[in-house]
Amino acid sequence: MRTYSRRALSGLSKMFLSSLTRQLTPEVRVTNYYFFQAMSVGVVNAFAGIWFASEGITPGQIGGITSIPLFLLLFIGVSVGRIADRAEDWRSVIVVGAVISGVLPVGLFLVQGYVGILIVWTLCVVSQMALLPVVDAASIRLGQRTGFDFSRLYAWKTIGYMVTIFVAGLVISAFGISAFVPMFVGLSLLRAAMAFGLPRFRDARHDLANSVASGRLHDILRPWFLFPLFGWALVHSTHFVLNGFLGLLWHEQGIAESTIGLLIVMGSVAEIAMFVGFKRFAHRLSPRTLILASCLVAIVRWTAFAFSPSVPVLFGLQLLQALTYALGFLACTHFIADVTDESIAAQAQSFFGILQSGVAILALVSFGWLAGQFGAYAFLASASLAALGALLVVISMTLKK
Repeated sequence: MRTYSRRALSGLSKMFLSSLTRQLTPEVRVTNYYFFQAMSVGVVNAFAGIWFASEGITPGQIGGITSIPLFLLLFIGVSVGRIADRAEDWRSVIVVGAVISGVLPVGLFLVQGYVGILIVWTLCVVSQMALLPVVDAASIRLGQRTGFDFSRLYAWKTIGYMVTIFVAGLVISAFGISAFVPMFVGLSLLRAAMAFGLPRFRDARHDLANSVASGRLHDILRPWFLFPLFGWALVHSTHFVLNGFLGLLWHEQGIAESTIGLLIVMGSVAEIAMFVGFKRFAHRLSPRTLILASCLVAIVRWTAFAFSPSVPVLFGLQLLQALTYALGFLACTHFIADVTDESIAAQAQSFFGILQSGVAILALVSFGWLAGQFGAYAFLASASLAALGALLVVISMTLKK
């Protein structure tokens, strides 16, 4: 009887493991990574500034801590992408990078003061952000080969981001801002652990020499390729401004903190809707047409923000986040994937990341001054950037490769 029970138990265990293995398709494993990847980002965006202040770091120093990593990415982003493209598979570089970026935050337990925090924080942010374009490039190629929808990965990423901010807020309310570093470290290590579950991204049936063409990044760095990406990078930079200043401006307009929170959530919900529905209509329009649409909607959105509209109108404007951010970002990533081969896939996405970071630095510095001088009317500058972006996309459409 015991032998029979053991055999039955063993059989059930094998059936369970076999079923679990079948469920963990490449799409599920990549989705899991995107979901957990967003968690550490959520806790940082929501609470890092508060923790910096609790450590005695001044607002000016906080500006340096947040901008220096973006500046360094300008110099190393494409190099990381080049290393990933030359590897047998992008997965190996992603796993190594995830482990490094997962372990580095532990150093925050060991440092104090501005200089120490600046060094460790910069290493943490650069090591994590340099991987993002590589993961996107690898996931897009895997999606094209296996048929899953890349845009849905960002829907789960946004959900993970929102859930983390909510839970982290409860934890910090209960234990104080001292809980920030343990949460950040724990979520970074969790992200590293999830990287080990990622599938192989390149086609295992062919070696690198046979499956990947020998292209070079500078071969496609022409105006027809650069103008749409730079144009939308201008729009993307205005979203950095949105994250950094909009809550403060709304507060100065007399909008309650609870309402500000709901407005921010509304924007995230709109993003999720676009990430989920993008594939249904994206094939009907070219990526550059979608990028142009994102720029044009941004002109309307930022112009409306400049005139401090009522709360009901703000909720409607926040729904446009689906078009000004999610649509534009997805259109750019698909545009890059459509015109590049696998030999430069990660480099091309990394180059796009560099464009976004470089323009964002300039926008943050200039908008801070404009907001101090003109308040909400500073968003007219954001609208102007979006208009310039739209013009660049239109010019690109008239050019040949």
